[in-house]
Amino acid sequence: MTWAVKMADARYDGYDEGYEKGISVGLTTGREEGISIGLERGAYQTKLETAKSFLAEGLTPQVVARCTGLPIERVMELSTITDRLKEE
Repeated sequence: MTWAVKMADARYDGYDEGYEKGISVGLTTGREEGISIGLERGAYQTKLETAKSFLAEGLTPQVVARCTGLPIERVMELSTITDRLKEE
């Protein structure tokens, strides 16, 4: 085997290993980000459901916002929806 062929083979082997490592790191990172996003969305959904329950029990939007950590604007939107549902 000539020196040039050996160098080409060594580069290809390095590329192949780097490619596999890159795929592995990418998949791991993607999973971690997906889990993180899922947990955030789940926590937000829980806050929304809790806010709806508090509003249905008659707590003021200001108290609900303070207790859930949701922005007052979002709680006011939920309050309007909750009020409409009570009327039906």
